[in-house]
Amino acid sequence: MIKIELPDALRSLAGGAREIAVEAGSVSEALDELGRLYPEARLRILTRGGQVRPHVNLFVRERDIRAHDGLNTVLEDGDSLLVVPSVAGG
Repeated sequence: MIKIELPDALRSLAGGAREIAVEAGSVSEALDELGRLYPEARLRILTRGGQVRPHVNLFVRERDIRAHDGLNTVLEDGDSLLVVPSVAGG
């Protein structure tokens, strides 16, 4: 089982849940499962073309998936996929 940890900004699109448990072998599969359960939440993370939105960071085992294999990053049972929106300001 994989836990997808959602930021406050996405929780209202996922029934108020802080974490969503899914069965998945990769980040892509986990987000597909999230989209099956909560389509609007997935659209805030990925573009319609299936790419990670520029203002969203995804972490597995405390490392940005960009440092792994992107959306193809392998997930192991018990992993957490942390969704972190970029913060901008001055």
